[in-house]
Amino acid sequence: MTDLANARLPKADLLPGASWHGHIDLVAVDLVLAGRRPPSVLDDDHLLYAIVNRPGTVRGKAQILGVAERTVSTYAARGEDGPGRDGGGPP
Repeated sequence: MTDLANARLPKADLLPGASWHGHIDLVAVDLVLAGRRPPSVLDDDHLLYAIVNRPGTVRGKAQILGVAERTVSTYAARGEDGPGRDGGGPP
């Protein structure tokens, strides 16, 4: 994966209408998760952000994002209490 620093930022209290979190385009992530854009428009950092910081089931995220369920469950578990949640580097 690419630099994961911004994808692993702690969940921020975003202002209503915020469209960016670090270098993560929240609108693009939400459009993919809503099925309105193909997952190919997201790079690895955006995929990781969608897995860790957006609601949804493991199976649902895996199908929408085009990744394995094991990948989603692994990164979702790491994202909740794993290293890097303070904006540091990857585990």
